[in-house]
Amino acid sequence: MKNISVDIESYSGVNLQKAGVYKYVESNDFEILLFGYSIDGGEVQVVDIAKGEEIPRDILDALTDEEVTKWAFNAQFERVCLSRYLVDKGISLNPF
Repeated sequence: MKNISVDIESYSGVNLQKAGVYKYVESNDFEILLFGYSIDGGEVQVVDIAKGEEIPRDILDALTDEEVTKWAFNAQFERVCLSRYLVDKGISLNPF
């Protein structure tokens, strides 16, 4: 795996446009609902976290692997949301 493209759908009771991404993810009701990904331009896979599905371990590992290039349309938002989601799993994303 050299590249991973990610997209998330999330929910928070905090208005993103008014409060910003950090307040949005700090809300007690923040959650990632769907996690979509594609490896090396392959078929898109969708994990329905809201229905109890879990992101596969190899994908979680890729998110912290410095050798894997990450792609996202709104990368800052995706990174902040994923960082918040992963901290509960004991995983930390490198901020750089």
